[in-house]
Amino acid sequence: MKKLTFMLLSTMAMLLWSCSSTNEVKPLPLSQYSVAHPTVRDIQYQLEFPGYLQSELVVDLISRVEGYLMDVRFEAGKLVTKGDTLFVIEPRNYKNKVQQAEAQLLTSQANLALAQTTLARMQDAYRSNAVSEIDLIEASTNVDQCKAAVQSAKAQLETAQTNLSYCYILAPESGRVTRNLVDKGNYISPHTQLATFYKDNQMYVYFSIEASKLIWAQNEAKKSDSQVKKAGAPFSQVEVKLTDSQGNEQYYPGQLDYLSPSADISTGTVDMRAVVKNDKKDLNNGVYVKVTFPYKDVKDAVLIPESSIGTDQSGRYIYVVENDTVRYRSVQVGQLQRDNMREIVKGLSANEYYITKALTRVRNGQAIQPVVEPTDSTNVAQ
Repeated sequence: MKKLTFMLLSTMAMLLWSCSSTNEVKPLPLSQYSVAHPTVRDIQYQLEFPGYLQSELVVDLISRVEGYLMDVRFEAGKLVTKGDTLFVIEPRNYKNKVQQAEAQLLTSQANLALAQTTLARMQDAYRSNAVSEIDLIEASTNVDQCKAAVQSAKAQLETAQTNLSYCYILAPESGRVTRNLVDKGNYISPHTQLATFYKDNQMYVYFSIEASKLIWAQNEAKKSDSQVKKAGAPFSQVEVKLTDSQGNEQYYPGQLDYLSPSADISTGTVDMRAVVKNDKKDLNNGVYVKVTFPYKDVKDAVLIPESSIGTDQSGRYIYVVENDTVRYRSVQVGQLQRDNMREIVKGLSANEYYITKALTRVRNGQAIQPVVEPTDSTNVAQ
């Protein structure tokens, strides 16, 4: 009986302990948020302007003689070499005119030789009083007329040869040609455009900048002993940014080669031009681009990803972490870099932690469990 009573009491004690343990309130785990130190590195401030590309040389290929277009000897868009024959206009009539002019020249030269021989005989006869002075003058005049006929025949031959050469339209330089605007077999008249030639080993980039902004950037560059200043900038070195339909960006280095000595009175802008190498032939005439100029160096700039910065009515802000607690902080930002890192001019020091993502879920004053993201030690101030 005692044993049974002991067992009942033990069972009741266990049940009571189980009930009390299930009613305990456990604290909720803290939310985890990724944090990191800002990156610290040297950067350059840049200005960006819209511009457009133009080939180094653009030539409209125009017919200079009339006739049937006999041949087209190039593939549109492909590279051609200086002197390559691109179009052939039927040359038969022009070859005939060259032969006629050559024959006329031979006849004129023969007449001149005969006239000169006659004049020599007349001069001998005149000295022996065998002919009159009038006969001598006539012989001399005939020589002059024959000389003029020879010169005229030479000019006609040169014109005929030139017109024959115009039947063969050649590449003025090495470059590329657009599709032909006239098909083979068509009769063309002089001054008919057949295609357009582009020499594009290098490209010109045309753009404009506000005169006041140019002066400001020049003054900024002079304030410090920067690489921009040492390079003779601003604007001696430029970069051309080409963006494709998917948003991918490519950069091409260039050299400023023209700056207008005066500003446009109506717009207040200064026209500029830069030269860009086009070795890969991936820059095309007429394409719109962005032109960037470094104008100021910034040493030990504090940078964080653009995605880690929020925007509200007060401006730009970030969340920093102090003693595992989130703190809202307004910041002053600088330029966005190509790697999508934004400079923090004021509001964040290099040794502080900031929330890297999930800005919409975190709250000011919230206690969190920080998860430190690795940062490239070479870019962080120690």
